[in-house]
Amino acid sequence: MSNALYSPGINVDGEFKLYAKSGINSQLMLKPGEHTFEFQADKRYADLSPITLSLEAGSTTYLRVDTSLKIEDSVGYEPYARSFVLTHAAEETAIKEIAECCTAKPEQLEEKNKTATVDESGDGFSVDKTQNPFSH
Repeated sequence: MSNALYSPGINVDGEFKLYAKSGINSQLMLKPGEHTFEFQADKRYADLSPITLSLEAGSTTYLRVDTSLKIEDSVGYEPYARSFVLTHAAEETAIKEIAECCTAKPEQLEEKNKTATVDESGDGFSVDKTQNPFSH
């Protein structure tokens, strides 16, 4: 959670593709072959190591963004060392983690699908029953 507000940019083969945002999963369609994934260089972050993968036609490959925050124990002020690392994730693990963090839970879908009901009893709040306080 310490790095949840930070969204480093991700390049694929040297070209910007997306930002790594907490709790968001993204999909990229790439041609088969070798591709290098890396974070955009930023002096606020430490250890931005690239990862190179050989992608096959018709396959799905999962990458995870791991993050850490290190506080230096020194006499003077040292800024936090924020690091982001791209790691290859096994399909079974990735699908489970995506389901846990990045998809709507059944109860959330239920709340979204509920329609607002109108209370016609006359006991509730109504704009018609109010008056403009500045009209006097």
